[in-house]
Amino acid sequence: MIQIGTMKLECGKQVQGMLHVENHDLELPVRAICGCKEGPVVLITAGIHGAEYIGIQTARELSKELDPEKISGTIVFLLVANPQAAFTYTRLLVPEDGKNLNRAFPGKKDGSLSEKIAYTIEHELHSQADYYIDLHAGDTHEQVMPFVYYPGVAKEEVMEKSRKMAEATGMEIRVKSSATTGSYSYAAIEGVPSILIERGGGGSFTREQLDSYKRDVVNVLSWLGVISASQETEKESSQEEIINAIYTDSLAEGFWNPVKLSGERFLKGDLLGTVEDVWGTPLQLCHGEFDGIVLYETTAMGVREGDSLIACGECRQLS
Repeated sequence: MIQIGTMKLECGKQVQGMLHVENHDLELPVRAICGCKEGPVVLITAGIHGAEYIGIQTARELSKELDPEKISGTIVFLLVANPQAAFTYTRLLVPEDGKNLNRAFPGKKDGSLSEKIAYTIEHELHSQADYYIDLHAGDTHEQVMPFVYYPGVAKEEVMEKSRKMAEATGMEIRVKSSATTGSYSYAAIEGVPSILIERGGGGSFTREQLDSYKRDVVNVLSWLGVISASQETEKESSQEEIINAIYTDSLAEGFWNPVKLSGERFLKGDLLGTVEDVWGTPLQLCHGEFDGIVLYETTAMGVREGDSLIACGECRQLS
């Protein structure tokens, strides 16, 4: 029997409750569905960045809609991993300590709040999962095209299973990541096949975007055999993999003017955007370093030195 905090999961039942963060008074909302048939344990988390609301709403809705009678295995939803940020519209960080939770794994039980949340997620949830899906979006100052990350730092068999999960989403683009301190990337290092999905941004979403996000997750759950294949939805005919990704940060304080937006293709040498001072003098010109596609860009006009501006990928067509 799986137990999460004080919650015990029984076959054919749905339970919900609060998971106490180690050495802190913060609690995290969890809803779990234990199917009537045997199968894997799938962890789904949302709100690591609290203002990425489309991921939170995807988890909230799916966790209510899925029927234990039609599930093989167990699905554990962590509905909001960073509630302090979710309820205060705070971008990127955990308000109490000003740290990025997705850079805090595996965490520390006696660390700052971000580290304590990471420690709790790793020990209570990662440790019991067979597969893991982490739901993200562009933050309040970003827009992303729909794409999926899978880990590039893990055992070969874990990377391969993660790659197949990424392919199963049906999304147009997948990216092999070199990250190691994020929730999904650390889980993969520990042996759990994992992916991170990106879709939307700006602190809001449409019904169409939300339905598409739910489709991404349902496609993976179907491929894993957790839900019926009849619930799997239409996918892209092929998927491209990013073989080279470049993340460009601002070199100075100024005003950002993007030329290419998320999802747009560009050629090597094309102008992607500029940072200018208040007088309109260019401080930084961002050009394409290859033929590629914009994965995401900041929508905030004002930027500081070190702020993210734009992320681009060089694509390889896959069969």
